[in-house]
Amino acid sequence: MSEAGLFVVGKNTPLPLEDVSVKAHINGFLVGLDSTLKYSNTGADPIEVVFRFPLEESFAVVGLEAVIDGRKVKAVIREKEEARQMYDDAIASGYSAAL
Repeated sequence: MSEAGLFVVGKNTPLPLEDVSVKAHINGFLVGLDSTLKYSNTGADPIEVVFRFPLEESFAVVGLEAVIDGRKVKAVIREKEEARQMYDDAIASGYSAAL
């Protein structure tokens, strides 16, 4: 399994995981997991990070929410190329974004 977590872009330095909780939802043969992971930027300057969480091919991500500086950012699932373009545009415009 490859590394999982939050990493500083360009440096590949991991941010320490401060807290984690996981809730499972079982309905017949279906299982859903909600996980909450807490990371903090302890530096004085804003940083760009990437979140890595390897999954099996049969798994699906159906949502992502992040709290950045107290603001909730809710992801909209897009095709990879479209998502990358939207992310790049948001960062270039000075917005917080998740990919």
